[in-house]
This record gives sequence, C-alpha cells and structure tokens, in this order.
Amino acid sequence: MAQSLFDQFRRLPVISSFAPPEKIDNLRVQLCFDADGSYVRLIDERGKSVEVDYQAYSGSLRNLLRALQQLRERNGFVIDWENPSAQLYLHQYEYLLDYVRACPAVVDERNKPIAFTTETAELKLVIKEIPAPEGTDPPADALLEASVMLVVSGQYESDFMMINERHVLSAGRVVEIAEAGPAFGKIPLFDTGLRQSDLTKYLSLALSNIDNVRVEYDDYRLLTTGTEPIMARPCLIFEKIDADQSLYVRVTQQLPQTDAGFLDEFDLYRYADINPLERTISVRIVERQPLAQLIDTVTHLVEKHTVKERGRRKSQGQYIVEDNLLVLPEAIAGAFIYQELPQLLETFQLFGAEKLKQYRISTHPPRLNLSLSHGIDFLEGDVTVSFGEQQLGLLDVIRQYNQQRYVLLSDGSHALVNEAYIRKLERLFQKSKKDKVKISFFDLPLTEGLLDEAMADATFKKSRAFFAGFNDLAKKKPRSATVNATLRPYQQRGVQWLEHLHDYRLNGCLADDMGLGKTLQTITLLSRFYPKEPLPTLVVMPKSLLFNWQKEVERFNPGLTTYTYYADTRDLTDACTHNLIFTTYALLRNDIEKFRELPFFYVILDESQNIKNMQSQASRAVVLLNAQHRLALSGTPIENNLSELYSLFRFLNPAMFGPAEQFGQHYLTPIQKHNDADVIDELRKKIYPFVLRRLKKNVLTELPDKIEQTLYVEMSDPQRRLYEQRRRYYKENIERQIAEKGLDQSQFFVFQAFNELRQIASIPEAKSDGAVESPKVELLVEQLTDAAANGHKMLVFVNYLAALERIGEQLDAQGIDYVSMSGSTRDRQRLVERFQNDASCKVFLMTPKTGGTGLNLTAADMVFIFDPWWNKAAENQAIDRSHRIGQQRKVMAYKLITQGTIEEKIMELQEKKAALFEAVISADASALKSFTESDISFMLG
Repeated sequence: MAQSLFDQFRRLPVISSFAPPEKIDNLRVQLCFDADGSYVRLIDERGKSVEVDYQAYSGSLRNLLRALQQLRERNGFVIDWENPSAQLYLHQYEYLLDYVRACPAVVDERNKPIAFTTETAELKLVIKEIPAPEGTDPPADALLEASVMLVVSGQYESDFMMINERHVLSAGRVVEIAEAGPAFGKIPLFDTGLRQSDLTKYLSLALSNIDNVRVEYDDYRLLTTGTEPIMARPCLIFEKIDADQSLYVRVTQQLPQTDAGFLDEFDLYRYADINPLERTISVRIVERQPLAQLIDTVTHLVEKHTVKERGRRKSQGQYIVEDNLLVLPEAIAGAFIYQELPQLLETFQLFGAEKLKQYRISTHPPRLNLSLSHGIDFLEGDVTVSFGEQQLGLLDVIRQYNQQRYVLLSDGSHALVNEAYIRKLERLFQKSKKDKVKISFFDLPLTEGLLDEAMADATFKKSRAFFAGFNDLAKKKPRSATVNATLRPYQQRGVQWLEHLHDYRLNGCLADDMGLGKTLQTITLLSRFYPKEPLPTLVVMPKSLLFNWQKEVERFNPGLTTYTYYADTRDLTDACTHNLIFTTYALLRNDIEKFRELPFFYVILDESQNIKNMQSQASRAVVLLNAQHRLALSGTPIENNLSELYSLFRFLNPAMFGPAEQFGQHYLTPIQKHNDADVIDELRKKIYPFVLRRLKKNVLTELPDKIEQTLYVEMSDPQRRLYEQRRRYYKENIERQIAEKGLDQSQFFVFQAFNELRQIASIPEAKSDGAVESPKVELLVEQLTDAAANGHKMLVFVNYLAALERIGEQLDAQGIDYVSMSGSTRDRQRLVERFQNDASCKVFLMTPKTGGTGLNLTAADMVFIFDPWWNKAAENQAIDRSHRIGQQRKVMAYKLITQGTIEEKIMELQEKKAALFEAVISADASALKSFTESDISFMLG
C-alpha cells in the first residue's frame, strides 16, 4: 500500500540539458477577460507577459504555477474547436481561483491591485422608466431601461466583471455571490433598453438565464416561492396561402404576453407573470405539452378528410408535415377549417385568421352598434354587432360562439371571433327584459374602443363629461384651503379629485402612500361643507387611530365639532349634533342596527383594508349604512387578492361589479388563474377613475428631505389603571422624600420613578408579567405592516429590551422579515448588510445606543421612535442613520407618544426648556440634576 501511495506522487523522469529554472522577482498574477471568460496571465513588474517554471517558486504561487503547467500539458494534445486559443478559463477550472486568492500579488488588466474580500453581494436587475421629455405626454408604451447591478453593502455598482458563476470582480476586489447559473457570461447583454410591452418577454428570458437575481422595478414585489407552474397554451398559426392555394398551418405553444412562436425561438423555463393590479412579479416554472402530441392531434383531424380507396387513404393532393408545419392542399384545408377548426379552438389559440378570406371566412373586424337610454346606474337598450354589412344581435353572437366557436352570417360565411372579445362582451353587457341589454355606467369607457368614434360621441356625451373631467382638474385653479395648513401641490390635486367625485355623487378610495397626508386632504374636503351641512359625517377606523384623528382635526380645523363614539361615550343622539363622529370597526359592527337607521353626509373608512374580507361582519355592516357620499382611505387597498377590491367597491359603488359570483366569473378567475392581460387592463381602466394613489417617490420633488410626525396612542383601561396606581405611588413618595432628604438626595428615586412610568407608557407587559398589553405596540405593528406592503424599509428605535422582543414577536406573527440588534448582539455588520441588501428584510429593530452611531442604513426611508429618549439631538442622530449621503429617497420619521403619560408631559416640557433636555434621561440619575421640584411635580401630576 505504501508503494502504491508513492507511485501516485512520483514524477516522471525528465532528462534536460537546460540550466535550472530562472526566477523572476515581483512576479504578478493578472486577472484578464475576453469574450469567452476570465483567465490568468503571468506578468513581471513592467506588465510584460512571461513564462516561468513553477519549480523556481514556493508557497501559494508555486501551487498556482504548477496547476497551470499541468493543465497545459494535459490539454496540449487536445483540439478544442470551441476554445481555439486553448485559454484556461476560470469558470472551467474553478479551483484555480482558490490558488489565485492565496497569491501575494494579484492585479487587474490596468495593473491595479485586486483584493479578495469576505464580503457577499447580490445581483439585482434594475428596471426604470425613462421619463418623457418635459412638456410631452408619456407614450402609451413607455420606454424602459434595464441594467444588472451588483449590490455590495447597500451600494449599487454597475462596472463589474463576472469571473465565474459565484465570483465577481468590482471596484478592485473580488466578492462572492449566490450562483448565477451557467449563462453568467451573458449577463452584460441584459443591460438594454426596451418597451414596457416587451417586459414580460425580457424578464422571462432574464430569469431563465440568470439564477439568484432580484428584480427592482417600481414598487413591484418579486414572488419566487409558492407560485404555480404555468402551462403553455397550444396554438395554430395560419402563416400563408401559396400560389397553389395550399394553406400553411404551424402548430406551436404560447405563453401570455409573448408572441406566437416565442417559445420555439427561446429556451424558457421560468416565466415572469406580471400583475400590475397586485403589483407583483411571480416567477413561474414553464410547463409544455409534448409538441409531437399536439401535432398528432391536428394531423388526426386532417386525416379524416383524405379519401379512402380499397381500404387505404388517398389524400386529396397529399398534405405535408415538416417538423411543426403542416401544408394543406385547398380541398383538405376547406374541410379542415369548417369541420374541425371549431373543435380545435376549444383548446388551441388561433393566429392569422385574416388570411382565410378565400375560404368564406369573414375578415371584417366586429363593431358594436348601440341604442341606449340613460338610467341611474345602467344604460339599457338594443346592441348589435356588425361584420362588414352583416349585422346580428349581440346576444345571438354570444350564443353562437359559445355553441360552435364561430358565428354564421346571413350570406353563408363564417366569422371567427377572438374568444377574448366574446368574454369582454359578456363582462360588459347583461341581458335585460324583453331581449334588451344593459351596461353599467362604470363600464362605458371600456366600450369606446369597440365603437365607431362618431357613435361613441353620440352615445356617451353625458357620461363622458364625468370621465373627461378628471383630465381637466389640473387646469382648474385650486380653491383656497379652509384649514390651518399649506397644502402641497399633490395634496391640492387630491382635494380636487375628491370634490370632482362629490359633484357627480360618486365615491372613491384615496390610496396615497403612508405619510402623504390622506387625513389632511379629507379634513380639507369636509371643511368645504361644514358647518353649513346639517348631516354628520361618520368616520370609521381602527381604535388605535381614534386619538390621532382628534388631534389632526384640532390641528387643522378646530372649528369642526367632533364626537368619539367609544367606551362610555356612546350616545348617538348627542353624536349626531356634531360635524364628525369617530368610531371603530368593532363598535360599528356591534351597533350596526342603531347606525343603519341614521342618515349621514359622508361615511369615511380609514384603513379600509379592514373590510377586505367580504364575508366579515365589518364588511357586511358598512354596506348597510345610509350616506349621501362614501370615501375610503387606505395605503394598501389590495393586500392579498382581488376579492378585497370587490369588497371595497361593494361599499363605494355597489353597482360597479354586480354580485360576487359575477365578479368571480368575469375578473377573479381570468386574472388569478390565467393572468389574462386583457382582463387585467380592463379592470385597471374600470377602477382607475375611482382610486387615487400617489407613492412617495412620485411626489419626491414636492416633499422636504425629512418629514416628522407624532402619532398619539391612547392607553387601554387596564394600562391606565396600572399607570395611575404607580404614578400616585411615586408622586406621594417623592414629595415625602424630597421634604425629608432634599432634592439632591432623592435623584435616584426620581430616576426610578421616571423609568418605570416610561415603561408602563410604552410596554406595560414588562411591569405586569404580560397581563397588560401595549396599545403602542399594536399601533406600531399596524404602521409597519402597511409600510412593508408598500415596499418601504424601516428603522425602529426602542429603549427597552422587553419592547424589542414584543415587537419582534408581533412582526413574526405578521410574517414580516426583520433583523434585531441590541447591546449583546455580535456580528452587527452582517445584520447591517442583510438589511441593506435583502429586499425581503423590511424592518431593523435596535436600541438607541447600538443604532445611534456609526451605522449607515440608507436602505431605510422610514424611522419610528417607539419610546422617545427626549434628547432631540439623539433623536435627530437616529433619524440620520437613514438620511445620509447615498440616500436617494426622502425620509419620514414618526414618534409614538402615549397620551396622558409622562411621555406627553416631557414633550410639553421639552418645548419650554429645550436646553434642559440636551442631557436629560441618560444612563444614570445625574441627568436629573437639572430638574426643579416644579418640573418633577408637573411630570408626575
């Protein structure tokens, strides 16, 4: 065995008359690139290429040189036509890079040093819309710019080179990424411009060729797990009719939003399913039916129309099959089209029907003819469909298509109608009495493309005034605001939009991003009508927002009278004497029999996603309310699926979608099961006038760099009792101790009192063995959930570890990914890198001392101060963690304050004695020496 071991390592004898190998000092390993990949070259200190013998060197350099020499000797007798240069590429021999890493002097092609780091990075495919030139309308098919970026520690780098599937050279260092796949060398090709209409094809091609790449496009979320495979749909393409009148039919398969034949040209196994309504890009595995099986299905039907002679089939002119192309002679083609094609159209999609004119197939596009009279929510009358000079009733066209997949015209010809067209007619028109049809007012804009322009002008003259009015809002001068605030331009436009809906007695959803002032815009709208309006407005919200609405009204228009229908104040007779009534979804649900009897001017749902489940009691309750106008406010109008959209509009405009079953048939099934792009586009157009949504990035130029806001929290009854008990205890004992020992000798006890009261105000669980729950945690998690759903990243500063743990538990329960850092946390840089680079990581929880200095967290655009530490400079420093050079987005900062506690008292005192708080509430009681007895009494009073 020992002999066998030595045999394996024995060198072959080499007889040479050459002198011992010469050693070149300062030998360098150069990392080079060409069109086929990355390789190493040996150079001297002047950059000249050299040949050396590994025996002259030692250590890591010897290992690399020896490996290179062995590979060259082994490959010397091999002819590789794909690699005529015989270059040793690092993606073919990945172990060579480990040798290179250990070498002392590694340089790039400019002879600059290269470092090998332990940093990890990721590839990100960044897609941006190219804005239209100033003063011009954006094109219908927008121009996009796509580029693959390397993201390292939150920084985007575009000038990088792929070494192999897992290693990248960028900015003078080699970093590691997750495997990019065997097509890594083609990644630069994906830096290109494209049209929005080609985005599905582009992303499908990119995701099929690049592994482990994230996509950054507008506010879309990339879904890579839990998605269902997509089955390519069989299709027939009538390519041409040649001089012999033979019909060329190609059998292939197609994916949505791609050209017929696209799958034949490109090897796709991932499909980018883009849903602009839910703002998602779902990565779905492509499944195909065996092409040979589809060809057999078609040829079997063709065979039925060949002529039998003596037990054998004799074709009428002999049809030809070449790969997936069938050439049918005229006699066979005619029989195939009339007798077999309708059956195939149940599973096959058809392209090129316009080439079939000589087979008595109508090539006239269908056009609608309408004669309708206006009702309240519907127009009713006669509708016919024209194919050239031929005209049939709409219901007859739909019936014929559903029975036989074509429409028989009076001259004997057949009209092959696109299935999508028929399904659209079914969605838009409903059968009425006496063979009449009706169409919803909300569907009128969707029919204009189906009509002649002159007919559209005559039919929709009345309704068009409403829809066209939205385009005129920008030209109108905003009314002067009747609130104590200067509205930003986008807020003025929002109020104008609300007024336009109001004027036409239609209802909508204001769906602006968090922090853009939905409450202010709503108060401005209501201020135009009160105090003259006699009917009250009902505002329904989660209980955590009750106090904030009160504060916002006091701030912006204290002239509006308010009544909070909650807890012990639940007198509806008294409530109706006020302009605004505030209540919660839970109380509305419980007292709906009382509320439904009352007339309201407006019913406003804040955080309207609370009615997203159409079967919930809250959702059923709100539709029973009697109001002249309705308004929904939500930063996330659709959180999970389109059924939430139906629930929202059942409240806003009940006639818009009809019964739930009809909505499911017309919209849910085509969109969620088949991602039908036509139906998605139709639904977007239908709801577009009634949902106003502006993201923060859309109005960046109108926002200051930092927006700071205070969110107030009301204590729960158990929390209030606990707080009052401990406040009285400390107040009595501190007064007695100061009287006995003096203020200086009582500092520690005062500090203890302040600390415990602050804890009870923010995290009462810590002082009640978990018996009293924190409303502040509830409000914070609501805010974080909404912000995460809108693509934001957030920093949360928390003083107490108990609060840090409790917030983390709630985020886990909501399925929100986060990282957490306290004084005991090790490897902080790893957490920072994950938050900066991982798009799924939405929240960074930290204590002020661990997160207050030395960190750049520019991925965040929202900051939450959970329990303020009163030092304004420290707060600003925390906010600046995300507001540093490199931050491309504006930062919104929220401070959470519990009403009626020491938090609110110290905020008031901070305003009076700003200088006092430069040192207050630090790690020891010495900071309290600046307090007077009257200050302490004020805070404990």
